[in-house]
Amino acid sequence: MPLTVYSIARKMELDVEQLLTQLALETGSPAPVKGEALPQVWKSHISTDLECPSCFSTGAEMVRAGRSKTDGHVVRQAYFRFSQGSDSPGHHPFCDFSGNAPAGFIPENLVQFSTPKDGVSKAVRDLVCKGIGLGVFGQWDIRAMREWFFTQKVDSRFTVTLDPRLPAWLESFQRNRAWHYSEGLEGLTLTEEVLRVPGFNFQGAASRELTRRYRAVAQALSDRRTFVIADLGRIGKLADDYQGQPVFDPSVLRPQYERTLALAAFICSNHDPLIRSIKTYAPLASLKNPKYLMAFAALLLFISDWDLDAAVGRFAQIATSKEQVVESLGNVMGLNPFHDFSAWAGLKALQEHPQLRAFGVPSVGVKEEMEAWIAASKKTAGCWR
Repeated sequence: MPLTVYSIARKMELDVEQLLTQLALETGSPAPVKGEALPQVWKSHISTDLECPSCFSTGAEMVRAGRSKTDGHVVRQAYFRFSQGSDSPGHHPFCDFSGNAPAGFIPENLVQFSTPKDGVSKAVRDLVCKGIGLGVFGQWDIRAMREWFFTQKVDSRFTVTLDPRLPAWLESFQRNRAWHYSEGLEGLTLTEEVLRVPGFNFQGAASRELTRRYRAVAQALSDRRTFVIADLGRIGKLADDYQGQPVFDPSVLRPQYERTLALAAFICSNHDPLIRSIKTYAPLASLKNPKYLMAFAALLLFISDWDLDAAVGRFAQIATSKEQVVESLGNVMGLNPFHDFSAWAGLKALQEHPQLRAFGVPSVGVKEEMEAWIAASKKTAGCWR
């Protein structure tokens, strides 16, 4: 359940305490103290004005912080609830907060700019605050970007059917296959005499045999559609977690993804507060937590209609400004629309590849299959070594 919501009337993001302060100032009434109910007019306003930061549903209810009866310390964060009822549809089924999301849960693709955790996120938070202060963008633009992405997510979906065991098998196959496989040796008969050659490389022969058996798989992995595969372990976990479920198809955003990567790499290579956190040979990949920068780069491109030159110009305007950083301006939930992009794109590529779609994952692991072949070959040659 979200900690912050977007106020349509105020065009800004607010948490519970900020909203109570705003309502008290606007109505001239003091904010209710602990144990006091909210005025009905406040409840009605909250229900109609506040939007979920992910799916933009209304019908919000405020849940105030819970405090310990013994020492008064906060034991439960204040949050907003969007319950399904006669006056509210609740969260959209594809909303990141749907289901049983706990209070304080922040979806992995959303970024809380107001709570920097390291030097990178602090540097980006400062850029966001300055950008808002300069009028380069506002909280309305950030909200519009989240809505754009949610529309893309709802309209472009595919159902996960990939066998969750396949990525791990492919990873093992990639490690053990013969990368310089020669089809000219394919018909070669490994006789007992050949196998008894001193120093015969049984491991290499097993790799060639493995590649021969699964040549169609090797060809599929060399296909440009699947050649660059992200972390296969992550793909396997996604396939297991979302098996049979409709998910967002990231391929529709590949042009925007590639421009965001380019802009983020440019910023972290040319902005002094970030340069100290990178390795020059791989600026973006060397950042420990790039999601804040990706969210900021995507925002600049979004308000620039995805024009890279215009986005770089806006970054330069912000970075060179002497504008004082007003940290309260950064109290907004940003969006990294490309979280797990490579893994999802890889999953879809594997799932849809014609040579892999009909491939049945062997019941025996790759290494076990190779070891069995080596054992059988040594037995044939009469050389157990």
